[in-house]
Amino acid sequence: MLTVFASFCCTCCYAQNSYTIKGITADSASMAQLTTTVTVLNAKDSILVNYTRAGNGGVFSLDGLPVGTFLILVTYPDYADYVEKFTLGSQNIGHDFGNINMQLKTSLLKEVLIKGQTNEIKIKGDTTEFNAKAYVIQPNSKVENLLKQFPGIEIDRAGKITANGEKVNKVLLDGEEFFGDDPTLITRNIRGDMVEKVQLYDKKSDQAAFTGVVNGSNAL
Repeated sequence: MLTVFASFCCTCCYAQNSYTIKGITADSASMAQLTTTVTVLNAKDSILVNYTRAGNGGVFSLDGLPVGTFLILVTYPDYADYVEKFTLGSQNIGHDFGNINMQLKTSLLKEVLIKGQTNEIKIKGDTTEFNAKAYVIQPNSKVENLLKQFPGIEIDRAGKITANGEKVNKVLLDGEEFFGDDPTLITRNIRGDMVEKVQLYDKKSDQAAFTGVVNGSNAL
């Protein structure tokens, strides 16, 4: 069962094509493979395009990417972010990054500065966390408008929510069911520019749930 947790504070949809990237991530010293988070950003404005997680052996691949110039951002706890620019187009329908060697932060010289993008997505175990501040949403737009920008989440005209193909049936506010089982009571009535983060996690139960709207530490 999928559960989504949205927390409040103050305050990408791309046409799918057959363009693909792949690579292998490992520790630069020991060459131990790392299950890194791999994020693709638009090079012009750093808007999220798609993301994945390296599997066993540090291998990752991501398809369905559009034409354009992008940044790949590879992250892993205690390691410096890896950022590289690349382009996909008719002359380059795929990009193989080969071996990406990740460096421990403690091994970097103090004089070396590593500049990375703001993490729009963090994966912690079975939880995927979206940083709402990394997305553009107009003032007074609703939560639904924000959620539509997250990869893997779709909302139809009736307000039905699916996350990675599974139906989401419940929305919790600060972890509590203040608004019952109708997700639209939150998604269409609460301002999206107040959202700080949204968490999607795999819950072991019979139905998908959309959980949590938090305003700082105070329940709404």
